[in-house]
Amino acid sequence: MSKVVVYLLIATAILGFIVFSPCNPNEEPNARLNRRLGFMLQDRAPHFDPLMVKIKTHPPRSLDNSSSVKDVADTYQYLTSAGRLNTTLRLIILFPLLDREPKDGAVSFNELQAWITQRAMERLDYVTQAELDSKDMDQDSALSFREYLPNFSQNDIEKREMGHGEAGWWMEKFNTADIDHNAVLNFTELRDFLHPEDSENQNMLKWLLRDRLKRIDDGTDGKLDFKEFEDHVYVTYESYMDFESNGTNVPNAKDKFSELDVNKDQFLSPEELIPILPYLYPGELAYARYYTYYLMNEADDNKDGKLSLEEMLDHEFIFYSTVHADGHSESDDEHDEL
Repeated sequence: MSKVVVYLLIATAILGFIVFSPCNPNEEPNARLNRRLGFMLQDRAPHFDPLMVKIKTHPPRSLDNSSSVKDVADTYQYLTSAGRLNTTLRLIILFPLLDREPKDGAVSFNELQAWITQRAMERLDYVTQAELDSKDMDQDSALSFREYLPNFSQNDIEKREMGHGEAGWWMEKFNTADIDHNAVLNFTELRDFLHPEDSENQNMLKWLLRDRLKRIDDGTDGKLDFKEFEDHVYVTYESYMDFESNGTNVPNAKDKFSELDVNKDQFLSPEELIPILPYLYPGELAYARYYTYYLMNEADDNKDGKLSLEEMLDHEFIFYSTVHADGHSESDDEHDEL
């Protein structure tokens, strides 16, 4: 506990300086398992700390046209004399920002998920804006089909070939994302187009599921019977659910099929599969949720469903795995895998 008390005293002094200094980081704009089924969860998870995005995008030792002196100064205050991020100090500074509803001196699952989900949304917006900026030739803040895919000729488009990656396939996806049907994608529509798994557009979700079903629908009827569901879908759903629930309360294939089969016709349509889409084709927001489970499982030592500041400091390497990986030590080995 002494470690926490000492760092809290340091943090209080630093926070006081930050609040009353001209360079208030609160005025900054937002920055644009370990293993899960053989993939590194950390590779798909959002950055826990937005400062990490800033450091990767604009290293503090260099100024460019998009970095101000204030940006660099604000970043430097969190670096050690060796130029490494002071992760302990960052956790102390960030803890009050995570502990919001209620402000009770502990971070709940929902509070942590809200924070990480916001980081995921920032990443989605950053990628979308970068794509828009790179392809918006007429600078109208929207993309036409020709601007996004100039490699397709008019003849290609008119052929309407629907094979995966063909012009007709891309056009169908483009038109599904184009909610207002004005033949261009604005920022929100482009984000849905680029990341259909994270879209709130129900038609986009149905398009995604129809497209994926073509590859696993043995009967080519656009629906899944129980055997197709069990052979091609349930195993993926079960793996994610097993991770999310720590192996408890995972429904069997028959029960899950029956639950999803709303009209009881013994088939699952794309619409009926929407509730489990985050398990089948997880996007940025789904991985934000899985990353939250991972952090809670790893750092919640007393298993009370909340993270204290002391618990976060005791496990700071999992919140800043990329930072600590640079200085890999023997103590890190036991935490390499979930």
